[in-house]
Amino acid sequence: MLLTRWNYTKDEWNRFLQWKARKKGILYFLAGKLIPWRRKIPEIRIMADRISVNNSHEPFQNQLRQIREIQIREAGKMNILEISYEQGKVIRGIRVPIPRGKLKEAFEVQERLTMAHASVG
Repeated sequence: MLLTRWNYTKDEWNRFLQWKARKKGILYFLAGKLIPWRRKIPEIRIMADRISVNNSHEPFQNQLRQIREIQIREAGKMNILEISYEQGKVIRGIRVPIPRGKLKEAFEVQERLTMAHASVG
């Protein structure tokens, strides 16, 4: 079941990539600044059990993965939707930027995922 589909401007996606690189450390951040290439801007689809980035799927709810928490957090000039899930005994996370003008929609997605998780757990 598709909850939302998000598209980004080039600036939004590049800001997210820089934020993600800073989270990994200064070397990733500097490498991202120095490398002249840019990745294709993806379309992100959020379903009740997974996130799809173009044709790549990352599940967060299935037999091996159990959703733990859905957060919306501020990250400078953008907001991030973060879904934490448990796989085995390890907590992992999926982070996606929330496009400008889609914050209300992101809260609705958060609420729907939280309610679906509560009915499963």
